[in-house]
Amino acid sequence: MSRQWDYIIVGAGSAGCVMAERLSADGRSQVLVLEAGGENDSFWVTLPKGVAKLVKKPEHMWAYHVAQPREEGANDPGAGEVWIRGKGLGGSSSINGMIWSRGEPADYDAWESECGATGWNGASMTAAFLELEDHAAGPSEMRGSGGLVRVDPACHTYPLAERMIEAGEALGLRRVDDLNATAGPRVGYYSHNIRNGRRESSARTYLAVARKRPNVTVMTGVTAERIVFDGTRAIGIDVVVDGKPQRFDCAGEIVISAGAMESPLLLQRSGIGDAGRLALAGIPLVAHSPDVGERMIEHLSLSMPFRLDHGKGTNKSFFGLGAALAMLRYLLRRDGVLATGPFEVGAFCNVAHPDSRTDAQFYLGGYTFKVGDDKAPVPLDKIDPKPGVTIYGQLLRLTSESSVRATGPAAEAPPHILHNFLSTQHDRTSAIALVRKMRAYMAAPPLDRMVGAELVPGAQVESDEDVLAMFRRLSSCGLHAIRSCRMGSDPKAVVDPRLRVNGVQGVRVADCSVMPGHVTGNTNAPAMALGLRGAQLMLEDRAAAEPKRELEPHF
Repeated sequence: MSRQWDYIIVGAGSAGCVMAERLSADGRSQVLVLEAGGENDSFWVTLPKGVAKLVKKPEHMWAYHVAQPREEGANDPGAGEVWIRGKGLGGSSSINGMIWSRGEPADYDAWESECGATGWNGASMTAAFLELEDHAAGPSEMRGSGGLVRVDPACHTYPLAERMIEAGEALGLRRVDDLNATAGPRVGYYSHNIRNGRRESSARTYLAVARKRPNVTVMTGVTAERIVFDGTRAIGIDVVVDGKPQRFDCAGEIVISAGAMESPLLLQRSGIGDAGRLALAGIPLVAHSPDVGERMIEHLSLSMPFRLDHGKGTNKSFFGLGAALAMLRYLLRRDGVLATGPFEVGAFCNVAHPDSRTDAQFYLGGYTFKVGDDKAPVPLDKIDPKPGVTIYGQLLRLTSESSVRATGPAAEAPPHILHNFLSTQHDRTSAIALVRKMRAYMAAPPLDRMVGAELVPGAQVESDEDVLAMFRRLSSCGLHAIRSCRMGSDPKAVVDPRLRVNGVQGVRVADCSVMPGHVTGNTNAPAMALGLRGAQLMLEDRAAAEPKRELEPHF
């Protein structure tokens, strides 16, 4: 492969797969897609509930060891947690809960008005979502039709799920048919990117289309070491394939879509980052950009399982005869409890700051699982055999900032990732309020007549001090990290509003790392929309740079 490529995309995740399809659609641009993981063609990847078989499997997930400051509750300097991310084609869209959550238009309006991301607003992102979607409910002003991603509302419902929604209504939340079609406090069934009982990852949709084209090459098992520059112009990328170094030349642009952890690390290993920190890591400087890997923000989550005294949950569907029957039904009909994601019911509300925008998201499922000190976010391999119901709460507007930093010039050097969860009073107040709101939800009618003991943390954890201490111990990241390569118009922004890396030429970043502000919900759909818009911007720039052909006069 000594030829020069027009586009090299590093990372075949949620955004990268969309970029590959869009940038190759003209049939003439030579597109190379590099992915460190594998094909992700396992049955357990396509089975919606198969995520239970993927947890902690190194062939499907990256595991990042994240440090925690001593003053923020760590028992020793090495204490912290493990953050997981998707590995292989599709990235995290191949292992996530498949919730198709767009965020709210106000999120993107704030990107433009408050963060300097010109052109990124509610209207432009809504247009991107509509283009992505093939909604099972048909087209409308807020639902796309004919796109590559099937969006299916309420894949699987059962009586307990209805009771969960009714409890939300009792708390004053408005029931809606489509959680993506409106904003503010609301409750309803989650929409999922599932088609005919199978996961619709970005790899099974956009990349599958792109791979059929002769101008697209996809390589798996490729580790990106660094981008190669001639001065400040990117001319290629050094990689490792089967343990051997290799270089791919690029005549056009390199797009980094490696995710909120790996994208800043690749930039840093390539010499783009804070000059002082790069020098300490032994990395030659190409462009001083101090915010690379800095100011990263996340959602923070807590799972609270409750015993179910009355009513029927789904726990038995994961054991013995129940599991066999559920699998048989799935194989024959592609429906049932295995044909949907971990959580069917969702709610958005305001828990701590009534005058602000929606700051919390709830996920509800008709099962329970054991939560231990490993802080696994959704340990579906630990389902409780006894009936139960789980509420999983997530803080959406944390102000604490984290960082991810390269420690050496080689990709094998372990990064230093530091989280600062609950380091601000705003976040500590929000955490306490979230727990109290979760308890109120489970005590609202009709759940109050069905739900029994609170299994974790237990009713004895009541004072603000005890609740906060518990939250520190049992909460985990929401798997929605963003802003480690912040987009903006200011001099310290890592990329500009056209996703071009500041300080160099020929490199763009297109994934969650560039998102400059929080999204009200999950980040997979926004990442795909970002990939779509990013490709459009690149094609616009290419068209503008190409010489215009003069038309010959006709007589």
